[in-house]
Amino acid sequence: MADRQTRERKLIALMVNDLGPGFGEQEMTLLEQEVRALPDDELRNTLVARLDLPRSIDEETLEETLLHVEEPEVISRDDFTRAPDMSHEPRPEERKG
Repeated sequence: MADRQTRERKLIALMVNDLGPGFGEQEMTLLEQEVRALPDDELRNTLVARLDLPRSIDEETLEETLLHVEEPEVISRDDFTRAPDMSHEPRPEERKG
């Protein structure tokens, strides 16, 4: 099961993707605060709704679906660099092969 931080990052990625380019650091900070404030069940339900999945989806299928959600891009000054965040080693499930 994905930990809470992973679920938060995936929801933020979906929301940023919906909002489009020009998303600044201040807006990102506010968005992160709002997502962190969600209770666990609301976080799950919001992810399920954003991914257009049935509410009754099992955790394993949800986790597999979350693997395909690209993480937010790095914030540089007031705009995104449009480059993926490569500051961490890939998790085992992110590695190919």
